[in-house]
Amino acid sequence: MNGQSDNNYQISAWRAEFIDPAMEQAYLKSVEPHTVRFLRIALCIWAALLMLFLPLDWLALGSSSGFAILSGLRLAHALMLLWLAYIVGKKSHWATWGWPTTWVAIAGYPLYFIYPFLIPDAGTFGLAVMLIMLLSIYVFLPNRLPLNNLIAAVGITGIVTVIAIQGADLAAVVLAMLVLLWPALLGYAAALRINTGNRRAFITLKELEEEIERRKTLESELKQQALTDPLTGLSNRRQYEMLFRRELDRHLRHGNPLVLGLIDLDHFKDINDQYGHDVGDQVLCHVAELLQAPLRQSDILGRFGGEEFIFILPDSDLDQARLVAERMRQSLETTRLVLEGKSIRVTATFAVTQVCATDTELNNIIRRVDSALYQGKHQGRNCVMCAAAA
Repeated sequence: MNGQSDNNYQISAWRAEFIDPAMEQAYLKSVEPHTVRFLRIALCIWAALLMLFLPLDWLALGSSSGFAILSGLRLAHALMLLWLAYIVGKKSHWATWGWPTTWVAIAGYPLYFIYPFLIPDAGTFGLAVMLIMLLSIYVFLPNRLPLNNLIAAVGITGIVTVIAIQGADLAAVVLAMLVLLWPALLGYAAALRINTGNRRAFITLKELEEEIERRKTLESELKQQALTDPLTGLSNRRQYEMLFRRELDRHLRHGNPLVLGLIDLDHFKDINDQYGHDVGDQVLCHVAELLQAPLRQSDILGRFGGEEFIFILPDSDLDQARLVAERMRQSLETTRLVLEGKSIRVTATFAVTQVCATDTELNNIIRRVDSALYQGKHQGRNCVMCAAAA
């Protein structure tokens, strides 16, 4: 992979996110359906667990205002969790955005902050619940790691503040902070490993996709090279013979007219001798471009070898083929190629023949049209000859 791709795939050591924003967005988009599904499950379970603690509140407080406050906070937070589970089903990008999950999680903290004031004896139990919650935020709540850090920081700060307000000494406050930091740091380390691993798997998948795409491109290029003449880009022998067989089968099955023609550049050896083979190659490319101009998309033009070309005209009779060949001949005759300040005139001799029902071998047809081409050379070149079917 190139250096630019390597930079795009760099992962932050503490955020476990791609440093490149575009790459991070691509990753989040790829995992969005899974994130939505797991987030909705986590939110529903969280809401259910909140309501399961209502009987314990009743046993501790009975039918009191304190119970009403805790019940109201539990119900309000459970409804927020269920609302978010519903919304992310409609707005899936909210799941990977992270902020809605973060704010809904933080909105549940007043329940834990007020708990020690309403049930002072439940301090140990409340602390244990908070420890489990801090660990669960990292491990079970699919959210961006920096935002989970924010949720944990708000929770730890709030609980430590409540302990201080209740009159605990400095040692107790510091101890509570250390106890709360333990599950948070443990959860952070676990989430860091999971998120980094997920992104590395995404990198592997991207690299695999890029490799597959490169192989497809290479395969296409190799196939193109195997079927085209490297100089002119026209069909090579393998391709035009394959295409001719296809058209011959169609001709024999349905009787569609089919014409084959040969083109031989006049005095091409003189061009090579006078200007060099590099110029000769440029002339061949120039000729190939001109010869393609009057042809239809269904017509086939190939390089027969050296300065010779072959063309196949499906659904054309001999008269139509002769007119096409004449247009090509005139185009070559009237278009001069200017190279290195020199004007080079190129002409060619053409020969065409109608393919008939008895023609089953390409070589036999080529011999027939080649004979007509030979006659055209002896009659002065720069002409179009027609060869009668056998």
